[in-house]
Amino acid sequence: MHELSVAISIVQSITDATAAEDHGQIAAVNVRVGAMSGVIPEALQFAWTPATRDTPLQGSELRVEFIPAAIYCENCSDTVELPGQRLVCPVCQTRSPRLVRGRELDILSVELQPESQHAS
Repeated sequence: MHELSVAISIVQSITDATAAEDHGQIAAVNVRVGAMSGVIPEALQFAWTPATRDTPLQGSELRVEFIPAAIYCENCSDTVELPGQRLVCPVCQTRSPRLVRGRELDILSVELQPESQHAS
């Protein structure tokens, strides 16, 4: 389960980016995961709790936006979303090496705990 190492990398990136200032408690982290990124969203969410233990992100929520893969099909002259991970147009069955989305693994945003909830 390499998602644990991915989760630890996300935690480290956010910890490094926020270390210089006290931003308060982090409530949630929003990430984007593409279908062809090699990361299983459910496994990443499962790994979040152990990855954040004893860090400034402990107790935060991980929100994952899943991005389906899409290819550009030369035969159809169109971008088509793939139902799976085969690089074959679902309309005309032509193979295409032109993946236009689905490799994403991005940290989108970090949400902070409101100040009144942080004090407790």
